[in-house]
Amino acid sequence: MHELFYPIRTFRAWWYSATLRTQARFQRTLLGSSWLGISNLLSVVVLAFVYGVLLKVPNPKQYFLYIAVGLTVWQFISTIISTAPTLLRDHKEKLLNTTTHPIFYFLEEWAFQIQTFLQAWAIIIVVLAIFVQPSLLWQGVFVAVLPIINLFLFCIGVQIFFALAGLLFQDLFQVIPMLLQLTFLSSPVLFSKVNLGDHQWIANWNPLFLILAPVREAAILGNVAIFQQLIILFANLVACGLLVLGLGRWRQWIVFNL
Repeated sequence: MHELFYPIRTFRAWWYSATLRTQARFQRTLLGSSWLGISNLLSVVVLAFVYGVLLKVPNPKQYFLYIAVGLTVWQFISTIISTAPTLLRDHKEKLLNTTTHPIFYFLEEWAFQIQTFLQAWAIIIVVLAIFVQPSLLWQGVFVAVLPIINLFLFCIGVQIFFALAGLLFQDLFQVIPMLLQLTFLSSPVLFSKVNLGDHQWIANWNPLFLILAPVREAAILGNVAIFQQLIILFANLVACGLLVLGLGRWRQWIVFNL
């Protein structure tokens, strides 16, 4: 059972390691890691303008809000998934030459992506609260906490799944970007779910959209299905616990397949 508490006991190590990666990435820049949020904001502005014109949206400000929140969350999910298939191979030497629990490398990458997301999220929330919807400052920071926690837990589970699958199917690294692109284009991220018409089932059966939608709804509308989110939280915690135990027991198999 002590394995279940390994992520908690080593929290300072993997979180600090992720922080060093962020600092090294922007070591000689004037704005430092703020570029993470600024680049995301610029992408959102361009996409909101282009698609707002193409779709002839009646309320540009609300559409900008819709895209900004959705795209920021999507970027976090897609980056986690796209980097997962090669994650274990990237740490091959460490896995072969140390006895560190494999979950450490997942936690380090996960923490790095969370730090990236939080900086992008903070800038988006502040800018939108100032120019579009003041209530977003409260809703995006406090009301959306539970859906965001579920988002984080879901993503590390998906990350581990695709990393293990990547050991068995090396072509997965080539397939994942195409699948993410198709999923993105068919998901209500840049358009409303009602625009799918009779094909709304596509969104209803899309696990990535199902984890994105509660975050966006909580941040923009302030609506949270607390009971449902608590059930999802419990399921995520159980799944993550099983994955931690599993990775410890599958270490030999992981090393053999590197």
